[in-house]
Amino acid sequence: MAKKALGKGLDALISGEFESEVIQESIRALKLDEIVPNRYQPRKSFDSEKIDELAQSIKENGVIQPIIVRSAGEKFELIVGERRLLAAKKAKLQEIPAVVKDYSEGKLLELALIENLQREDLNPVEEALAYRTILERERITQEELSGRIGKSRSYIANMMRILELPEWIRDNVSRGTISVGQAKALLAIPDKEEVERLAKRLLEEKVTVRELEKIRRKKNVPRGTPKEPYVEEIEDRLREKFGTKVVLEYRNGKGSIRIEFYSSAELERILEEML
Repeated sequence: MAKKALGKGLDALISGEFESEVIQESIRALKLDEIVPNRYQPRKSFDSEKIDELAQSIKENGVIQPIIVRSAGEKFELIVGERRLLAAKKAKLQEIPAVVKDYSEGKLLELALIENLQREDLNPVEEALAYRTILERERITQEELSGRIGKSRSYIANMMRILELPEWIRDNVSRGTISVGQAKALLAIPDKEEVERLAKRLLEEKVTVRELEKIRRKKNVPRGTPKEPYVEEIEDRLREKFGTKVVLEYRNGKGSIRIEFYSSAELERILEEML
């Protein structure tokens, strides 16, 4: 479950948690051709209809909330407010109000990610890529990232697992033709060929997550050895927690739990969850 940090608003995060990262601040009107895009913008596509609507609003009311930029030589690099900047260009403005902040390099992607998460603008793959990029660039743990952006560590870990799927499946997750829930169910299947076969079936037959779970359970249980419903329920809870295939063997009060992983990084993630 997501933490409440995002409810504080981006402005509160910028002025509060990241205060130590700001060296100076000023507000000014900047020419649009002085502003260059945020090179770490996690969002790759924008809804043109919504940009048109915002442009019309700007024509009528002006830019109510300034964008946020930082100095970049003779230009200014956008940190927050790409939708407003695109709409201002559509509205054919010459200038736009901007807050100029001097942030450290490491905060550019983080702030762009927070803005997009608040607006729910990112598709699942863009979100997962943004998490991975921050973790790799900043060399921080998932727990540290969780504290910064207001998402639970398990949520971040599970979203990043989407990147383990074949590219064509990830593309469908980006477009929404395969849901995040369906993607997570596919990730619990170790047989890669079976994953691709079921993904194609999802697209052709519109299989629900629950139906996919039933198919997956049948594939994972040997014939002639049906499991008690409560055992399957425990397995499902463990799979949800660890985001991978879990097999519970239980008989007469004894048994074992097998948790599968498919990379060193995934093993580390599971150990973090357990310890």
